[in-house]
Amino acid sequence: MQLRLFDDSSTPAAHSAYSVQVAPPEEESIFGPVICAYSRAQAIEDGVLVDVSETAKEVGFRWPVVITAALHDRLTLSQHDASIGQDYDGRLWDALWLAAYTIKLADPGTDTVTYTVVLQEVEAKSGQPVNVDIRLWAVCGPGDEGEPVVTIGFPEDF
Repeated sequence: MQLRLFDDSSTPAAHSAYSVQVAPPEEESIFGPVICAYSRAQAIEDGVLVDVSETAKEVGFRWPVVITAALHDRLTLSQHDASIGQDYDGRLWDALWLAAYTIKLADPGTDTVTYTVVLQEVEAKSGQPVNVDIRLWAVCGPGDEGEPVVTIGFPEDF
């Protein structure tokens, strides 16, 4: 099954396509029966993942998008960061827009892309604004019902 991440069909060759394969439930795993499962919905409810799908739709994503709690915390401003004109919505937009751009440039069939977002933060010691690079992954995979979903976070979150 071929799925497209973006609605813009004006340049289909520029968009990445992903294949999602879900094993039928009657197939038993070589590891034996599942002892415990933690769904994406549970992770969102618990705050382990943060649903940013509404903002992601504005950027151009067609599928549900979440960010990890660690990324959410990093995008959340300190009082000093707010004083230099930073805001959470702007930082989130940058992370989503750069993910979308990187996905558009990726090879077809790729399920993970790596990209860098630059945040402006106030340095603790000097009190001066500095640019900080954060490396992120955007991963496309199956959701709880096998539907395509995107998760964005730090490499160590996966």
